[in-house]
Amino acid sequence: MLKSHTGGSAGTQRRHGQRFSCMPAGRSTSTELLQGCPVVTAAGQSIGRVRSLLVDLRSKQLRYVVLAPHDGKASIAIPWHALYFDSALLRLVYYTYR
Repeated sequence: MLKSHTGGSAGTQRRHGQRFSCMPAGRSTSTELLQGCPVVTAAGQSIGRVRSLLVDLRSKQLRYVVLAPHDGKASIAIPWHALYFDSALLRLVYYTYR
């Protein structure tokens, strides 16, 4: 089941309604590949594992990957466009630009 989340400014929320749906990564066959998938930095340092996905309800596109971090701290949401799937090592790589 999808959980809905609002986004944008307060005025935008009232006019347009819900913005994101949270889909647990193992809920659909198309997202099963990402369930528990490790996420690392470009240097190879582990960040966490995929817990769920945030889908934009307007465009129906994947926008964020929500991670369950290894250190037990708060969840992390990383923009989908900042991730690359490394098929050789079966992991997502998070690239930051400096």
